[in-house]
Amino acid sequence: MNKQFIAFALLSFASLAHADEMLFADHPLVGRIWDMHSHSFIDESKLLARTNTANVLLLGEIHDNPLQHELQQKLLKARIESTVHSVSRPALMPALMMEQLDAESQPALDQALAGNDRDKILSSVTRLITFSDWQAYQPFLAIAVDNKLPVIAANVSNQKLQPVIWRGYAAYDAAELKRLAVEQVWNEGRQNYLVTHMGGAHCGKLRDELRAGLTRSQRMRDALMVDSAVLSIDRGVVAIVGSSHARRDIGLPLYFAARAPSARLLSLAFIEVSPGVTDPGKYEADSATGEVPYDVVWFTPRVDRIDPCANLDMEYKPKTADKLNPAK
Repeated sequence: MNKQFIAFALLSFASLAHADEMLFADHPLVGRIWDMHSHSFIDESKLLARTNTANVLLLGEIHDNPLQHELQQKLLKARIESTVHSVSRPALMPALMMEQLDAESQPALDQALAGNDRDKILSSVTRLITFSDWQAYQPFLAIAVDNKLPVIAANVSNQKLQPVIWRGYAAYDAAELKRLAVEQVWNEGRQNYLVTHMGGAHCGKLRDELRAGLTRSQRMRDALMVDSAVLSIDRGVVAIVGSSHARRDIGLPLYFAARAPSARLLSLAFIEVSPGVTDPGKYEADSATGEVPYDVVWFTPRVDRIDPCANLDMEYKPKTADKLNPAK
């Protein structure tokens, strides 16, 4: 039994560490893996074969679900093991792309990763995490440091997106918009879906003007996130992103396909089960254009979280760093 198989087999036990924190752990879909193209379950070995051959692997998460983080880490380690044991030498280690790091921090991140003191490196790069629950993402950076992975700070600060929110795409150079494929990948169905769900993500309290602006910013964010990673595709990219960014119908895959048509992209989302919904096909219905939102979904229990929209009885005014929807 090789090391790669052993590392991946550990995925089966990941749920044990967080069982007491989760809802619906006994749901019949929990732990199962669903291929949205073939409309069938696949086992872990088939999933591993696909994740290890993708040169763009998107691991879409619900940001506050610790079980999903653990599964992502196991898949990242398995991808590294696959590279170490690759028959084609020399094989480059994949780059770790993280939504939890802003692109502006890339110079500081690169400088820290070039150091020699492991603990000092990890401390320095951890301080660059922009999400408030930074402890949840330090293990990803530890894996990167221990295996000398390049790390891509992929997110775009809310401050940088303010012009597109309030002034529209006219705030950007037309040639740059074309290079980023912002309009090329878009259509009416995607627009209607994203506008509708942007309102839902903010508790239905957004003014129409602000909802349109945030929709534009989401598109620009995805385009710029892809721009940060496109030059690393040849070595392989493993992305830790919110599940909405991993969607094939509205997210990063659209821009990767436009910028690098030959990329072997796999979109895998960790999906929290819903009580009473035991047909995996029901989780496919939520699509902007009729195409499947993900290639593969891995079902997990649901976090017992407080409804962020509870007790909101006035027009919602989001803060610049607001992240109400944990999937964003």
